[in-house]
Amino acid sequence: MTDWTLDGFLPTRRQPAPALETADDRGVLLARGGAAVIDLFVCYVLIEFPLIYAFSVAFVGPYEALEGYVVVLSLLVLLPIYATYSFVFEWRYGRTPGKVNRNLLVVTVDGRPCTYRASAIRNLFLYVDLLGIPPLVIGFLSALVTDGRRIGDLAAETIVVRSVAPTDPDGAVAADLDTSAAGRAAESREN
Repeated sequence: MTDWTLDGFLPTRRQPAPALETADDRGVLLARGGAAVIDLFVCYVLIEFPLIYAFSVAFVGPYEALEGYVVVLSLLVLLPIYATYSFVFEWRYGRTPGKVNRNLLVVTVDGRPCTYRASAIRNLFLYVDLLGIPPLVIGFLSALVTDGRRIGDLAAETIVVRSVAPTDPDGAVAADLDTSAAGRAAESREN
């Protein structure tokens, strides 16, 4: 049961085809926001929160001395965790779990898969994108003005587009064979 639920979030080694014509689609911009919320949730709840808990158990005195600053410090630590998380997933798979769920893909402007360099540049520019008051408004406006590309996308020469899934059932199973529950079930039946 859990495998089927997680399939909507797990990136596969084989990237789907990009739909380059959707780069400036406003629906993609809204889907990017939804993907960011999902990814921030994953980073905070599954990565950072366990670290905070371990710190609070291991270092009781310093943790209690921080009192109300724990939340502020945790939010400051969230940005580098999120940038690293995004960098690794976009470099290796072209998309984060949030982007998989929202059917999005990061590619270069000519449609090739996102490279190590491009992923590093676009995620380092998260820090630039989030300067200003309020940061989300600045990022949203820059994406609206630049055909859906934020400052990091412009510097890295990348775009975020919708992904095109295979339409035939055999192609869909083959594309997701490496991580999907259906692929693992079919593989175990063959063995």
